[in-house]
Parts: sequence; structure tokens; C-alpha cells
Amino acid sequence: MPYLGRSTDGFGVRDRFVFTASGSETSLSGSDDNSRVLKFQDGTYVDVYLNGVLLLRGTDYTTTTTNTIGSLASLAASDVVEIIVYDVFSVANTVPQTGGTYNGSVTFSNNITVEGNINGENVYDDRTILLDGTDSSFSNEGSKILLDGTDSSATNAGDNLIFETDTLSSLTKEDPDVIVLEDNDENGILFQDTSTNARVSTTKIVLESGTQFATPNDLSAPKITGVSEIANVGGGQNTNFDNSVSVDIKAMSLGVGSHILDLNRNANFELTLSGNITLANPAELTAGTTGSIFVVQDGTGSRTVAYGSFWDFAAGTAPTMTTTASAVDRIDYIVRSSTKIHAVATLAYS
Repeated sequence: MPYLGRSTDGFGVRDRFVFTASGSETSLSGSDDNSRVLKFQDGTYVDVYLNGVLLLRGTDYTTTTTNTIGSLASLAASDVVEIIVYDVFSVANTVPQTGGTYNGSVTFSNNITVEGNINGENVYDDRTILLDGTDSSFSNEGSKILLDGTDSSATNAGDNLIFETDTLSSLTKEDPDVIVLEDNDENGILFQDTSTNARVSTTKIVLESGTQFATPNDLSAPKITGVSEIANVGGGQNTNFDNSVSVDIKAMSLGVGSHILDLNRNANFELTLSGNITLANPAELTAGTTGSIFVVQDGTGSRTVAYGSFWDFAAGTAPTMTTTASAVDRIDYIVRSSTKIHAVATLAYS
């Protein structure tokens, strides 16, 4: 059976919450260590781990209270409880890729690409458009094309090009592969000779095969938000960004105790300390993840930072953070493997 996990658009059926106990808790609910609110629809589809050991539902805990893990044995300080939620989902009412019937209106918000036939006719046949007026006065309601100027005779140079009722349904294909604009009475479409400023006798504009149309470069800088992934950028070549690329900083206030940073969800952090903390080992690590952690002392200061075994500093020695009130230190890191985080501390910023 395929794995049913979190999809790139942010919706999925599996979620993980991590709580670090401060001591004596017998139930868990609300925001976890990463400020994510615990929620589930059916307690049958919830797994609870205490310090890595799977607990037995109905014996070690209950889920009878909404979005709450209850009836736990009193937790000790720094106990880590991991909760895995498998949400209920339903399959959408969709037309299968192999074909089907729409019974209601369908709205498309972007381009449509069609390969094959529409009503038995190949959509690429001839690939031409003929715009052809049906009379010389342009007064016939339902004409395919109307050159409409500031007066009723439509004889002024620079007249507007207007498509009247049922234009698209009456378009005629032309052979060979060309686009033709035709005015039957020579009043609507004008040709100017640049040397004599005289009117050319022909009444057709023909765009031959391969005609290029200039398109203004009005693209704005793209922005990617939410849960998304860009795979294999550059096809083996260097990827260049003309402007800066930024990654958000996750701001968190941490009290005394052990805390786990989810490096797969956020790369940069600003941790304001109100007590002595331990940065415990993350549950999941992806090699190559990089970022920075700003460690900020609160107005009291004297807060210390300890580290789990995954955190690896030069010479194997963790730094001593600046402990003066409001001091700012920075830890830059890169994940080497699923159990190694190489880190460098820079201390005492202003």
C-alpha cells in the first residue's frame, strides 16, 4: 500500500506533535514545543510515544476529551511525548483521468491544452483564422468582423476592430497555414506606403507561417509560500537568482526545560530565553539543511543553553552563551546526516 503522508499543498493524513514535560502533567493538549496546536478527529487513529516507547491506548492514556491526551501517569520534567495523528480523509468526487462526464458547469482559471480531437476534428488542422466581413456596409447584425470608428460610415483610419455576435462559431479555416484579416469594402483596413504615404490597393493583411509576435517582458518576481518543494533545479547547471533569496525566521520564547527544534519545518530561529534550556536532538533531520539560530537573553539574563548529542561543535566542545541581559548570540548550522548537526557559535552581538 502506498504511504499516505503530508502532500506538497499542505493537506495530508499524518501529523506529528512533540511535547516536553515540565513535570507532573497527566494530560497534554494545546500548543506543542513548536507552537503547533494538537488536534485529532478520532482517538483510535492516534499513537503516543513517551521517550520513544509506544504507549497503550486505554491503559496508558485516553482520548475521550477532545484534542487531549489524558489519564497519563504523572510525567517527569524533560520527558518527551511524541504524538502521531492519522486524520480521517475522504476521496473527492472527480472525473477519472481515463475519461468521464461533467454534469455541471466547469470553470478554468488558466490555459487549457488539448491534444487530439474536439467533436471528431483535429484541433491542429490547418491552424489558421480568417476574419471576413459579410457585407460592405458593416450594418448587418451578426457580421463576423466590424471596423467601428467615430462615425456611422466606419471610414476613418485607425478604426477599432470589433467581433460581433457569434463571431467564433462562424470562423472559417484557411489553407495554407496563415492568418488573414480581410475587409471587403477597403474602408476598414489601411496600408501605408512609407515613401509616398499612399494607400496600397490590396485589402488583405497576411501573416505567413512562422510569424513572430513580440511579447513585453512584464513578469514579476515569483514567490513560493507554504509547504512546497523545487526538485532538481537547473538540470545539473548552476542556478542564478538576480535578486536576494530569503528564509523566514521563526521567533519562539522558551522557558526552562528541553526543547526540540523542527529543522524540517523552519531553517532560521530566534529563541528568547526565560530560563535554562536544552536543545534536544530533533526527531527527523534532512542532510544539507542549513540555517541560523539567534539566542537572545531576556531582561534578566544568566540563561544557559545545553545541547543534545546530535549537536556537534568544533573540537567537540559546546560554546558558553553570553549571559548578560538582552545579549544576542548566533549559532550557524548545517545538517551532515540524520544524527549529526555541525554548528558554529558567534557570540556577543550588539
